[in-house]
Amino acid sequence: MPEKPVVTSSEAASARDENSSSLMPMLIAGLILVVIGGIVVMWFV
Repeated sequence: MPEKPVVTSSEAASARDENSSSLMPMLIAGLILVVIGGIVVMWFV
């Protein structure tokens, strides 16, 4: 029982997965938000 919730799974998920696999989605989301913001500005201007 105490082996599953130990720091191994949470550390591996937070250290390896978040740094490597959630950086690209953040960059893609930022680019999409910038593009959407530019389109909105173009509509009003």
